[in-house]
Amino acid sequence: MSPLRSGDRRHTPPWDVRPLIGRKHELTLVERRPIGERAVRVTLGGFGLEGFRYRGGDQRCTLLIPWPEEEAWRYMVPMITDPWSAASQWGFAAALTRPLRRHLTVSGYRADALEVDFDILLHGESPLSTWAEDAPLGSTVDVIDNGRRYHVPVGTRWQLLIADEAGAPAALAVAAETPSAVPTTLYVPRTVATRGADGSTDHVTVVSVPTHEGQSASGEAFASTVLADSLPLVPDLVGIAGERSFTHTLVTRLRRAGVPRSAIHARSYWKRQ
Repeated sequence: MSPLRSGDRRHTPPWDVRPLIGRKHELTLVERRPIGERAVRVTLGGFGLEGFRYRGGDQRCTLLIPWPEEEAWRYMVPMITDPWSAASQWGFAAALTRPLRRHLTVSGYRADALEVDFDILLHGESPLSTWAEDAPLGSTVDVIDNGRRYHVPVGTRWQLLIADEAGAPAALAVAAETPSAVPTTLYVPRTVATRGADGSTDHVTVVSVPTHEGQSASGEAFASTVLADSLPLVPDLVGIAGERSFTHTLVTRLRRAGVPRSAIHARSYWKRQ
């Protein structure tokens, strides 16, 4: 999810917090456990978390994960004699040896144990899914704190939150911290609602959207459900989080339905190939 306003000083972090945003922390993979058919929770910890500032909500971190070794070495030896092509191959090989950046929402933080949790959606043979499933316990990974960006302004009368499996941690965290005076409707896949992450409270109404077994949530299915349930009433604030085509579809459909672009704040976490 993206910031309410880039220049909104009401939500600017305190002066002593700013230097900590963007800081890199070297952490150790402590634990992994499944939390659903297609999701796993990984716990990272260690003294590298000293100085980490947990801000809640949609606080996001960037994981710097290495390319699988076999993928990088495939390009390490130029296969032709032309020097220009060889140089470009060496440059490509250098790019492959750099860590991959993947964005995740903080799902839990325990300052006393110096541990932080991330929920990862497993989608095929992607580098992030491979790392989440196969990285040995005790291995290290670098994490960059990107801070919290989504805030609910004073005076909001109704908030609409929409998320697929990847964006559910952010949407659930935002809903949990939304002031009780702000009615909120939260749309999540049924796979998320049925694993105990309902999030319903007096001011938060959770709507579970059916998804096909073994498939990612469809932006079209969510858009049809949201438009049928919630509009023509126009929400003051809409937060969308998920896979890139999912967020793009929802933004497009909501705009066509008359929701102002300024009220829609979308944030992507991965891109379906």
